[in-house]
This record gives sequence, C-alpha cells and structure tokens, in this order.
Amino acid sequence: MVGAFPPPVHGMAAVNAEVLQSLKRVGVEPTVINVSAENLNRALAVRLCRLPKVVGGLVRLLFRHGIRNEPFYMSASGGFGQIYEIVFLLVARFHGKRIYIHHHSFAYLDRASLITRVLTTVAGPQSVHITQSQGMQVRLQDKYSSVRRAVPVSNVVFLMDSSVRRYSPRKSLKTIGFISNVAQEKGIFEFLDLVSACKANALELRATIAGPFQDSQTEQRVRQRISELSTVEYLGPLYGEAKRNFFASIDTLIFPTLYYNETEGIVNHEAMRQSVPVIAYGRGCIPEIIPPACGLVIDPGDPFVPAALGQLRQWIDDPHSYTEASRSAGERFAYALEENTGRWQDLLHEMINGKKEDPRKSASKSERLLSNG
Repeated sequence: MVGAFPPPVHGMAAVNAEVLQSLKRVGVEPTVINVSAENLNRALAVRLCRLPKVVGGLVRLLFRHGIRNEPFYMSASGGFGQIYEIVFLLVARFHGKRIYIHHHSFAYLDRASLITRVLTTVAGPQSVHITQSQGMQVRLQDKYSSVRRAVPVSNVVFLMDSSVRRYSPRKSLKTIGFISNVAQEKGIFEFLDLVSACKANALELRATIAGPFQDSQTEQRVRQRISELSTVEYLGPLYGEAKRNFFASIDTLIFPTLYYNETEGIVNHEAMRQSVPVIAYGRGCIPEIIPPACGLVIDPGDPFVPAALGQLRQWIDDPHSYTEASRSAGERFAYALEENTGRWQDLLHEMINGKKEDPRKSASKSERLLSNG
C-alpha cells in the first residue's frame, strides 16, 4: 500500500487507513509505504518535506522481493504528487504486480491532465481504478482512454464502525454545523458569512465549528470572526465518539467546499448516517450523494449564502419539511451503504485472491454484513 496515512487526518488518509484495516480484518498484513505530509499546510516547503519519505518508499519497493502477482494498492493525488506516483507505478509494473489505484480527486476530472494521462497509461490496461461514484467512473473513463476498468465504491463503506443502526428523524432546526479541516478552500468563511446572514435576518440558530486549522493565518482570521459572532462555538478537532456526538448535536451540516480536489466529502456521509440533512456546494460527487429530498446542493457558480439562507428559512417555517429531509438523509445513507458494501467486498476478495468472487456469494455476504452491522 502506497499513500498518505494519518496523521494528519484528511479524506484520503482516512480512507487509506480504513482500507488497511479492512485488509487486516481478513488476515492480510500489507507492506505500508506512508508518504504523508507533516501537516495540513499546503506550502511548497511542507510538500518538499515529503521527498525523503518518497525516496525511501521507492527504495523499499524496488528491493522488495515478493510474489510477482501480488497486489499493489495506491491512492492517487490530485496534482503534482502524481509525478512520484508514476515512478511507484513503474517499479510496481517492473515487479509484475497487480495494480489498484484509488482516486480521491476531481481536479483531473473537471479538466483533463497530462500528468494523469501519463499515470493511467503507466498503470497499464490491466490495472483497476477505484472511483467514489458512478459519475466519477464515467468521467475518468471518458477523459482517459487507457482506463479499461473502473469500479465505483463510495466512501460510505468505510464508515461501517460499530453500528449502522437507523437514527430517528430530527423534529426541528436549531443548530447548524461545520466540520472539516478549517480552511478557506473548505468554505469556512462562507459558513461564517451564513452565520452573519442568519443573525441579520433574525434566524435564531446556533452554530458550531469543528476540525483542525489548516494554518496559523487561517486560525487567526477565523478566531477574529468568531469573536464578532456571539452564536458561534469552535470545538477544535474531534475524532471517534466526540465526532459522532458532534453530528448528534447539530441539525444541519453546512459544507460550502471550494476545494478543487473535492469528491464526496466524508462528512456528508457521516451527517446523513445520523439523519442530518446537508446544505453543500455541488462539487465532485456531492450531487450524487445528496438528492433534493435530503438537503440542498448549490451550484458552485452561484453565491452560497443566499441559497443556503433560503433553505434554512424554509425548514424553520415548515418543520414538517425539515423532518422529512432528516428522514430522507438517513434512508439515503442506508441505501448507499447497502449498494456499495457488496461491491467493496468483491474488490477486496479480488485483491487478496487474484480473482473475482461469484456474484451470488458476494450478495449473501453483503446481506450478512448489513444484518450484523
């Protein structure tokens, strides 16, 4: 396995960690080459600090004397990180490994990339590409002709922790929440603008923010804005049970992401798992995750605040419509989980055993997993 693993925690790293745990649960102990950055800061100097990890990982892979047909799993970066990933793929092809590439970015799907074209070509026609939705699969294969096989597996399958029980629909809207890496590109300032607009329009809503700050400059700006808004509380980074409690404490997730790499946004699934409807910018796969019955998806070309404010007002004025959105969010999560669980189990079986599983066995396995939580 080659990719970023926590810490720091971000979407790709969290999914890589869950894939690793999935393999360990079935008795497989992969060799892990962790190329994670030191922190969430995207400055060039921070990114260059990854070079020793990358070089060390390439040396480990080059001199690994494993079975020629063993699986090689790698998560693909959204930009120039693909350059070193191409080198990893060249070494993997030299060793005759079966290649699986997990895609976590829409940056090279919204606009074709020469680097990605090289990466998919180097991966070879026998490689398997894992996308996060069927729409993402279609875009990948349309833009990169060398991708012969792509399997859509939503990140929803990596949220199967202790239980998949149904949560009761919410009855009224009192608290809006933002949880992500606290960064401009994740829409933190759009969220704060929405809080200001709620206050100006006499919408009595509390607001909570959770997540690590991307850098000190962002922290300073956000804390200054919070000091001017009496209805906002910053909770800091939250994980595990504390994170689940966050979703239990809010009534709507606000996700105004501006991030060009955005795919699903794991927090959208986490919110809907607890019957929390979502208002989000429609980047990446998000329009596939959040149908109209479950919240509001806003065109990224439109201003976020007016549309979000209108939806909040409508839910406050019509509590029944809000409760129905809450109910639909929980049902949508359960459907997405069921739809993707079997697909992921098939892929795991193939990675480990080198062959596809009988679809009938896969279906019964999916049913058992869902019934057991």
